[in-house]
Amino acid sequence: MIRRLIPLAAAFVAACGHSSADTEQAAKPPVTTITVQHETLSTVVPVEGTVAARRRAEITTRMMARITAILVEVGARVEAGQTLVQLGTDDIAANRRKADAAVAAAGAGRDEAARQAARMDTLYAQDVVAQVQRDGARLALAQADAQLELARAALEEVETAASYARIRAPFDGAVVNRFADAGDVAAPGMPILVVESAGARDARIAVPADLAATLEPGATITVTAADGRSTSATIRAVAAGADPMTRTVEVLAVLPEDWPTGISVTALVPAGEHEGIAIPAHAVVRRGQLTGVRVLVGDDVVIRWVRLGRTFDSGDQVQVLSGLEPGDRVVL
Repeated sequence: MIRRLIPLAAAFVAACGHSSADTEQAAKPPVTTITVQHETLSTVVPVEGTVAARRRAEITTRMMARITAILVEVGARVEAGQTLVQLGTDDIAANRRKADAAVAAAGAGRDEAARQAARMDTLYAQDVVAQVQRDGARLALAQADAQLELARAALEEVETAASYARIRAPFDGAVVNRFADAGDVAAPGMPILVVESAGARDARIAVPADLAATLEPGATITVTAADGRSTSATIRAVAAGADPMTRTVEVLAVLPEDWPTGISVTALVPAGEHEGIAIPAHAVVRRGQLTGVRVLVGDDVVIRWVRLGRTFDSGDQVQVLSGLEPGDRVVL
């Protein structure tokens, strides 16, 4: 009795196992795949650049003076003509008084020379004085006129210097840097503030000369910042010549207004086309440092490790350099 039960039990277990496998096989969900094939891919070269404002001004002084007040802070919005820095005017005030006195003295001297010249003209007409005396009076008048003009020019120079005591914003924008404080001595050529214009930004890119030859205003390139933001930037200017030291050409591409200036960006510059394989980026499987894709082989899905290249279509597609062949079915 026992000998017959054993085969029956084994058969029952085998039958149950077979039924479970069939159930699992039938329960496998369908998968979505794409068939790998060669296609024409655009070749691009990453080129580093920097975000810059359209206009940038280093605010300096045209005279040496002590800074009495800086009226704006970093980040402040400013308008064209707004006073940014106030310089001490003690020396200017003293020079103005000297210039005013010089003008007054030169004016009095000119008036006296004019009276003397008129008197000599009258006496010369009456044949009372010699011509040389009349000519000397006229010469003195001409010299007095010159002295008066010289004094007036000195006064204008002082007034111009006084206008330098208030340093104003050259255009609408924002303060992005500050290098001095109240009490410091400002000197010509020493920056006090940096102001950048508001509005659109530019990506300033140094493109190799051979690649720049294919670029022209109006074309678009992809520009990506270090923080991950990306945009399709329109080229607005391409320099007419290359830098003789770096053999690169400066290219300006328009960026959104909210991109901060000074940050590094990477531009993908077109460099021709080639044949290759590209798959959706979301099909890539990552295991530590390894990258792979799921491939349908018969009825089974297996992992195949691949080597990836650059991305396309704003990161939606990625090039596969090795590991896949045309005809492979990649599971999405």
